[in-house]
Amino acid sequence: MLITLASAVSATGQILRNLKQIEKILSEHPDQDFVLFGEAFIQGFNSLNFDPDQDRQFALDHDCEVLQRLQSLAKTYNSGLGVGYLRFHNEVWTSNYLVISKQGEILLDYARMSPGWKLPEADPLVYHEGKQSGIFSYQGKQIGVLLCGDGWTNDVVSALKTQRPDFVFWPVYVCFSLPQWLQEQVEAYAVQAKNFARHVFLINNLDEPDTAYPSLGGAFYYRNGQIHDQLALNKEGCLTLQLDDES
Repeated sequence: MLITLASAVSATGQILRNLKQIEKILSEHPDQDFVLFGEAFIQGFNSLNFDPDQDRQFALDHDCEVLQRLQSLAKTYNSGLGVGYLRFHNEVWTSNYLVISKQGEILLDYARMSPGWKLPEADPLVYHEGKQSGIFSYQGKQIGVLLCGDGWTNDVVSALKTQRPDFVFWPVYVCFSLPQWLQEQVEAYAVQAKNFARHVFLINNLDEPDTAYPSLGGAFYYRNGQIHDQLALNKEGCLTLQLDDES
């Protein structure tokens, strides 16, 4: 299995710009099983202000041109795709991770189960958490998805573990400083990943340079709770991994 982790800039509120970023990276990494991006990459994690009227400008759902374009790009470049977005469906917002096959089919659209993606004062009737674990089958493997804080939420992790995933995709948006990453969080995330599956893939977005308290990107491939490969923090890049059946 060929998987590329893309640590790329997600521009807040700039859907078309982020879509072009996805297309560029797919064009540079054709014929992959999956090219993976971080949480809420398409609209940008901080695009919503949790005012329902204002947030409608960023609404995306399966029937919209943007997501249909992603399905077309997957087919064009013969690469599967995983990408975070903020879904507006039936008048409700959720933070989702969309997984598309290289044939352009939706394999999974998982709604984050932990609440950390939204402000505490957000209307719970409009801004929801998901209620079902994210898992799908691919080439005889069970692949799970945890979105950011899901991975630190015991009941969410426990529910996924009952599905016995072989791989877990862990897209995040986290804004630790470089010293925090190096002194604490790099090791903490590796230790936590051991609780999910033997193979865990973490992908973090990069913010634009002028962002206050920015996300510094980075990507990690954890095997048995150890860092097996990684991308440098605070720098755009892609990490391509070849996994065989014996990995």
